[in-house]
Amino acid sequence: MSSFIPRPEMIQNSGSTARDFCMLERNLLSHLKLALLLSLLSSSVLLRARLVQEDKPTDLSGTKGVVVASLQFAAALAAIMAGAWEYKCGYSDLRNMHAFLVAVKPHLGLMTLVSAVVFLTCIIVLAES
Repeated sequence: MSSFIPRPEMIQNSGSTARDFCMLERNLLSHLKLALLLSLLSSSVLLRARLVQEDKPTDLSGTKGVVVASLQFAAALAAIMAGAWEYKCGYSDLRNMHAFLVAVKPHLGLMTLVSAVVFLTCIIVLAES
């Protein structure tokens, strides 16, 4: 039964291997935290939840609210995909002893889209209030 369980391959801890692996994990967790925050923001837009009650509620409901919430949720999924892609590429580079200080291009593209969605959401919320 134990012959079916793959044994983990040991990688020699030379130089900064352990620190680099911790960096990869920390980056993946940061992407997951960003995705969680974006999905929470998406839910709050759909439910029209506010931290501070206003006398005059904003009109971020209806079709515009659904579009903004959908963009935020898509950005959350893109952040998860970008984090997983960066982790996969970085881990394979770490195992093959390649330098991986430069982020991969799909990661940069996806995170640029996520940043654009966050910036667009800020503009829409400021314009509505």
